[in-house]
Amino acid sequence: MTDTRFRIAALWLGLLIAFMSPVTPCRAENTAKIPLELIAIGARYGTNVVTDKAGALDRVDVFWSWRTPFAWEFTPGWDVSARMNASLGLLHGQDETGGVGTLVPTLAIGDTDNFFAFELGVGAAMFTKWEFGDVEDFGGPLQFILDAGFNFRVYKRFGLGYRFQHWSDASIHGNDNRGVEMHMFEFSYRY
Repeated sequence: MTDTRFRIAALWLGLLIAFMSPVTPCRAENTAKIPLELIAIGARYGTNVVTDKAGALDRVDVFWSWRTPFAWEFTPGWDVSARMNASLGLLHGQDETGGVGTLVPTLAIGDTDNFFAFELGVGAAMFTKWEFGDVEDFGGPLQFILDAGFNFRVYKRFGLGYRFQHWSDASIHGNDNRGVEMHMFEFSYRY
């Protein structure tokens, strides 16, 4: 597990450096007034049944995505930007249900018109319930999230997306930690 902790710490450090680096604001006229710009809201459904044989978990949630004023334009119309994603939802498995909330800073590669984006991030999740029957036990309420996904606009302001999330407590709740991989499908309204 030392290798896993090192990777998570390195990714957090990389994101911290990226957020603190001097960058060119992508919308300079808004940076003094609005530090975060809401770019999408939506709903997600996820399951771990594809990757986890121990027990099926289903998750539904609502999410918000904000674009920060920090972006690096690498070609006209395309940039790498810092974003913040948050969600609130329910996790169900083994006939038990609990609440989950997430906060994930991400780096996104996409077009400046918010038509398509690929995102990669590391964040945290808080669970109201972390034991589901005799099959699933996350160890405690705090979990770390590795998150990768993409989203795109399909019609006017409506979008679709897919997100892969890995949750783990990185052994902070003991050495018997058990990571979970979730496949999340999302529907969004994009601003």
